[in-house]
Amino acid sequence: MKVMKNRMCHGLMLSFLLLASVGYAHTESETNAVARSMLEFILLSVNDNLDDVGDDVEHEAIATWPSFLALGESEGWTPPEKKAAFAWYLSMLGTNDCTSLSATDQELVRIALSKCEELNYAEAAPSYKALALNPKGIHRYRAIGLALKHSPVSGATTEFVETIITNVSGYSSGERIGCYWEYAKKLRQDPCTNGVCASALSMFYNHRKVSGTGAVTLDRLFSDKIAGYTNSSNRLDTALSMLMVTNMRPQFVEYFVGVTNQLLSSGQPLPWINVGVGGN
Repeated sequence: MKVMKNRMCHGLMLSFLLLASVGYAHTESETNAVARSMLEFILLSVNDNLDDVGDDVEHEAIATWPSFLALGESEGWTPPEKKAAFAWYLSMLGTNDCTSLSATDQELVRIALSKCEELNYAEAAPSYKALALNPKGIHRYRAIGLALKHSPVSGATTEFVETIITNVSGYSSGERIGCYWEYAKKLRQDPCTNGVCASALSMFYNHRKVSGTGAVTLDRLFSDKIAGYTNSSNRLDTALSMLMVTNMRPQFVEYFVGVTNQLLSSGQPLPWINVGVGGN
């Protein structure tokens, strides 16, 4: 409850700051309207199928910030103000009940996140995280991917990932696997010369048996990043646990049968190694 309260307070404070950056001359309603107008322009250009003109418009709209900000309502709004309005729109997605939005408004959220991805909008990472953690959020798979793309390997990011992968009932397997993939990719690219990376690996290791989701990704990550894991009793123990998971895809079963056979036929002792706190 305290975490949720802090998150809501952070969202409200962020929204206030964004509105302040837009300027007091514009109301919250006007700010929302101008952000929506840019997104609606793209939606209408697609729906109306405006032949080459429509295709060119959407291509230009996603190519650069200036072309995107030129869309929709512009009278009385400067490009920086319109960008701040768009940032405010994104920040609201973390606290809104997005599931109750109309089909059109839900499509605008999808378009907004698509634009963020295409424009490489790193500054909105807090808004992506808030949407990803919103129980009433939509398109969370995309929000999770954007949040992790634009967040460094850190204690806060590790906590964000842990919140998602351990909430089996609150997140779909697709949302959770996306979380595993994106953070594992970051950890593979990290030289892991500091405690932050080690803590992230330890977090993943401690939750390796939460479900079959992400298990193959974690096995490959641990084999790459944890010294001695490839030929350890830890790996065999995890593989055998995964083979007990029901209703798993044939490729999943085949992978861990292969790991198990490789370890059991190695002809070498399989030591138990300590990973993180407790060495479980």
